[in-house]
Amino acid sequence: MKKHIFTTLLWAGALLGVSCNKSDDGFKSGSGTVSRQAQQALKTKYPDAQNIEWTLRGNYAVADFSLSVVKSASSDGSRFTAWFENANGQWAMTETNIDFSALPQAVQEGVKAGKYAESEGWTRTGKIDKLERRDVVMLGGGEGVIVVYVIGVSRTVDQLTTVMDLYFSDEGVLVNEVANPTDNGYEDYIPEQPTASVEEQVQAYLNENGGGRVIDIDREYGGTEVELVCGGYKHDLYFDEGNTRVYVKIEYGRRDIGTAVPEAIYDVVATDQQLSGRNEVEDIEKWILDEATADGIRVFWCVEAEAGHREVEVYVNDDPIQIISRPVIDMGGTGGNDLPVDIDIEQFLRSHYSGATVVERDYDDGCLELTIFHENLYKEVLFDGRNNWLRTEWETRQLPQNIQDAVNREGYTIDDNEFECIETANGMWYEFEARKDRLEYELRVDADGNIEAYRD
Repeated sequence: MKKHIFTTLLWAGALLGVSCNKSDDGFKSGSGTVSRQAQQALKTKYPDAQNIEWTLRGNYAVADFSLSVVKSASSDGSRFTAWFENANGQWAMTETNIDFSALPQAVQEGVKAGKYAESEGWTRTGKIDKLERRDVVMLGGGEGVIVVYVIGVSRTVDQLTTVMDLYFSDEGVLVNEVANPTDNGYEDYIPEQPTASVEEQVQAYLNENGGGRVIDIDREYGGTEVELVCGGYKHDLYFDEGNTRVYVKIEYGRRDIGTAVPEAIYDVVATDQQLSGRNEVEDIEKWILDEATADGIRVFWCVEAEAGHREVEVYVNDDPIQIISRPVIDMGGTGGNDLPVDIDIEQFLRSHYSGATVVERDYDDGCLELTIFHENLYKEVLFDGRNNWLRTEWETRQLPQNIQDAVNREGYTIDDNEFECIETANGMWYEFEARKDRLEYELRVDADGNIEAYRD
């Protein structure tokens, strides 16, 4: 799982300062002691560090400091923040605020292009951070550094402002997105050491696919998710609690149609959703399962697109190429039944969807997306980076009677028997296609029967 979504009690004392009451063992305060190992590690890695302030955050001693050197190409001269394991002084990560001009050219281009570009209504918030983190999986051994750049952007639509943190690799590959991120720093983005079995499998995967770099490793709830940049694309590998690989997911965009993404995948989606062109495609994912689903699916594609006035996810089998319903993946360990989630999310599900089981976890546009089984239906529940519930979507084949009556009164004829239900804190509505006066419309009808109609 992505650590930016799940914050734990580990960081409950994150903001407690450590005063400079010195003892034989290090700096002491009511919140704990910064070890001599951590202090020495800071001096070794940053001999020019000055104006040092220490805090304890969970298992880490965190140094906030400045450097005696003047501005460099990689920094705007502001404060640096470095994390060290307090027990042994091992360096884990350093955060530096930098100027946009100091970003690698590939990252600048990545920010200016794609779905978070200014042309799409997004503007930069001014947040630009460089994260240097210890590489916990090194091909051929040794130690290395993972560099990731975090750029904040925001957009306001219908008086609702969304803030996103975009994580880019050196190559300009968008490797992570966080919607409405928390403000507790980057402690939960420190890579975790995988088991020897997972590390061996990751190294084998990189060797088999022409090399690459590990961007993040997250061990959570028994499973392990590994993010890689390989061949210019982001790859996610998920391993269950027994260290058995469950799937590989590769992320593409519309620019890859006809090359990495077969043209036929786009064609079948465009026909099914009546897309007017490739610009309506937002994201494309290729899923490779190590074990087939109950329906015999091993490789499938997920295409996210803007179809008319709706955002849709269309699933396509790889061979033969055809539209399928969303595959339900057995995540291993728990048999695909009732996967664990954060306590606040668990409480929300209990109160809103009593008796539901979580059968799949994924991420969509920076949000945690849970697939739950509730009242004999599969539903997609989305939460932002602060674990706030955003919406729930599911398909039904039966509209409430008052909705049918409202549609009939306005002279519409319903074309299909598949209806999208969308529930938010502001209420519920239904989306479906209908005809009137020989014209096709997309209807959005709220629970009271109020209709919004859009031409296809």
